[in-house]
Amino acid sequence: MNYNFDQPCSRKETGCIKWDRCPQSSHSDPIPMWIADMDFPTPDFVLDNIRKRMQHPFFGYFLPDTRFYDSIIRWHRERFGVENLLPEQISYQHSVLGSIATAIEITTKEGDCVLVQAPGYAKFQEIINQHHRNLITNPLQYRGDTWVIDYDDMERKIKDHHIRLAIFCSPNNPTGRVWEREELTRYIELCKKYNVTIVADEIWADFAFIRPHIPLHTIAGDWKDHIISLYSPTKTFNLAGLVISYALIFSRELAEQFNQYAAATHYNNCNALSIEALISAYSYGYEWVDSLNLYIQENTAYIYDFIRSELPCVRIARTEGTYLVWLDFRETGLTHEEVIDRCLHHAGIILNDGNTCIGNGTCCLRMNAATTRSNIVKAMSRI
Repeated sequence: MNYNFDQPCSRKETGCIKWDRCPQSSHSDPIPMWIADMDFPTPDFVLDNIRKRMQHPFFGYFLPDTRFYDSIIRWHRERFGVENLLPEQISYQHSVLGSIATAIEITTKEGDCVLVQAPGYAKFQEIINQHHRNLITNPLQYRGDTWVIDYDDMERKIKDHHIRLAIFCSPNNPTGRVWEREELTRYIELCKKYNVTIVADEIWADFAFIRPHIPLHTIAGDWKDHIISLYSPTKTFNLAGLVISYALIFSRELAEQFNQYAAATHYNNCNALSIEALISAYSYGYEWVDSLNLYIQENTAYIYDFIRSELPCVRIARTEGTYLVWLDFRETGLTHEEVIDRCLHHAGIILNDGNTCIGNGTCCLRMNAATTRSNIVKAMSRI
């Protein structure tokens, strides 16, 4: 089936953060390309299932039925090759960020340090600080037109700061890196060597087009019991406003701790319409996601080629997954403030300020390429 991602769809005056709450630009026609949601409508097969559920006149207390677990198990088997996933290894949660907060509370104590790669997602730092832990960054290295993990620095930080918890974003936000098996294996080996529990934020797992996404737990061996893997259909199917996610935890003891804390904070109470959205997305979304990935890959390739050709002083790595592009303007000679001002007010392109990300963000901007091709072409010509 052919899906049309070129069709413009207005999001203005709907309470949408991306379009209605964006930073103010003096440009007459600003293009929001910042916060990480898409300008593509939620697909009809998801909306139809929500409408069907709304025909039933009861929205009382409930628990997910077998359809919820079966759809997740099937999705992970078909998309990622995960075999023998069991319902008891799946924990419903409102959001990935809430799951990270729960993981921090059950695996560390106040004053402990948590390791995160940089540049990294700003909310990781926010949650770590809110729970009175300390952020330790492991800066990624730019080598050969891509971003790689500095394992020597990682090991040194783990030892020096007595790290017991690491948050690993895979695929990576904001660089768009899809990690290779050897990289993931080496990461796991270091965590195992120093007894570090891993929170694997894999919310971007469905966005991988250079190479397949490899779930961290699938190659962890006996360290699988020390990994909390977090997923959600919200990025993939543009469902962030419905708020739903789930954790995969393979250690019974760790799962009990996780679920008990989530229950104590009431963070795992279910939403009836969110459940239906997930079930329909994971039941009928295979071809749609394949088409979406192809469209986004073409968008990011257009941006990459344009920057390389027209703005060689701007450093850019080819996006391998997600729908994010990390732009580094340091070699232009402009200050950080000048970069922000020129993009926001002169070009009228609203991007994420790199300094709001974790580390390495000066003179950098994060671009969201999940919009129509016409917006991509217009934005690049303005840059």
